[in-house]
Amino acid sequence: MQKFPMGFWNYTRAGQLGKDAVQDWIDLGMTFAMSPSFDPESDNKQHIIDLLDECQAKGMKMILCDKRSYWTGASTNPAAYEAQFKAAFEDFGRHPATFGFHIGDEPINETQFNDCVEAGRIQRKVAPNLTPFLNYLPYWKGIEEGILKTTDSFETWLAKISRKGEQKLICYDHYAQMNPEESGTDGYFTNLRKFMTGAKEAGLPLWTTLLSVGHFRYRCPKEDDFRWQLSTAVACGCKGILWFFIYMRQPTSNYRVAPIDEFWERTETFEWLSRVIRRFLRQFGDFFHNATHLDTHMIGKAYGGYPLLEGELSPLVKAVTCDHGLPGVVSRFQRDGKEYVCLVNNSIKENGLFKCHLPKTAKVIERLDWGGPTDVKTHHWDGHYREAENEITCGDWLAPGEMKLYRFE
Repeated sequence: MQKFPMGFWNYTRAGQLGKDAVQDWIDLGMTFAMSPSFDPESDNKQHIIDLLDECQAKGMKMILCDKRSYWTGASTNPAAYEAQFKAAFEDFGRHPATFGFHIGDEPINETQFNDCVEAGRIQRKVAPNLTPFLNYLPYWKGIEEGILKTTDSFETWLAKISRKGEQKLICYDHYAQMNPEESGTDGYFTNLRKFMTGAKEAGLPLWTTLLSVGHFRYRCPKEDDFRWQLSTAVACGCKGILWFFIYMRQPTSNYRVAPIDEFWERTETFEWLSRVIRRFLRQFGDFFHNATHLDTHMIGKAYGGYPLLEGELSPLVKAVTCDHGLPGVVSRFQRDGKEYVCLVNNSIKENGLFKCHLPKTAKVIERLDWGGPTDVKTHHWDGHYREAENEITCGDWLAPGEMKLYRFE
């Protein structure tokens, strides 16, 4: 993709959405989409082609959710799977807006893992220029023995199965971060850390699925929640984001206030999610699409096994602090041979003043702002800049989940 990948799960059926739906996706800030579910035995393929045409016109890509590309039976009858996938490829795979085909969601036993591996291999054989898409279950303690049946670490297992399946990216979902208070926060960051480690071992980009609709114990996310989820995921190295989900379709269980509700109307959730996504892409999307994640630390309070930063981050960043004692995520990235510091307020509820402590020898102190790089010394506006006898401190007031990106030399 030419833009930072920002997409969503789509559980509509072929024919339920016309090409005007693509404008909803654009207005949300999405840069790619999942297609409605397509079954060649009952659905009209022109409905999917119309969406692909409109995506191409709008500069978007699409992952095809075609029944013929799902993993079932790929390992036990690979010839049959290859034949059905070739038919799906002939229908949709040559369209310039096609990003790849969906293999499936959350494999959970040995047969399904084997099917996923073989489906990925066959898809790469038939369509080497496309990207097969597979979504993994989240990690939890004991999954190695209970589900994966492996003596490897989770990270090594993930890298091995991804290489065997010739995957081009790794994706998973995790929603417990939207449970009450902090009951799911540690698990959320554990997943980010473990999946990122496995993805690096495999040499693949990491995508994650975040929550956009309340259900079960998960609260209905609001603007601060969306900002916090997106900023923390990207700060921890994710190179693509999906949201679960956009269309309510019809009421079920306690799902509620999806971005587009059961009356097919935009909700307040649509507005919040749209603003958070479009602001991120406008200010940071190009940078993170092309930058390389180096490492992640936390300040104030560590979650998920990430190290607590208690000294210097680098020779130019002697410390990172918050005047109000709030937790933070501090990551280093590299782009075009230059190192950047990404700082996120890790509180979902509170605002705070976060500061980087630099030596007096620092010559370049820049922040990536709305209009591009800004010299913090001369343009810190409502932020913070101070030269003391032994150090320079610079920083900003950060809303819950707000991100800032700095470069120091």
